Amino acid sequence: MDPQQHQAALHMLQRQQQSTQQQYMQQSANAPMPGQVMQQPMQGMQYQQQQQQAAAQQVKSEGSSGGGGAGGNLPIRAYLDQTVVPILLDGMSELVKERPANPVEWLAAYLLKNDPQKK
Repeated sequence: MDPQQHQAALHMLQRQQQSTQQQYMQQSANAPMPGQVMQQPMQGMQYQQQQQQAAAQQVKSEGSSGGGGAGGNLPIRAYLDQTVVPILLDGMSELVKERPANPVEWLAAYLLKNDPQKK
């Protein structure tokens, strides 16, 4: 990987991390206080599944003929849900199991090693 590609990958990870942090903060603000019962405990996972299904439906209906890559003319969220989110979630799951000293570097290496476009 050349330095420009490496820089682009790091920039993408930083943006995704910021987005994840924002989502976490929003979810934390809506989280129940200790002792309260959650009304919909699977809401986050259901939302994620709905988003992935919507992205898949949009890909089917629009195809990927437009634009400059695999995402075509997809909206940003659908493009990320289709291309980045699945591998990022896998990487973050493994990251939690491993708990390395430098998690960002570990995750970057995981993503590069397991890039589905290189298989």
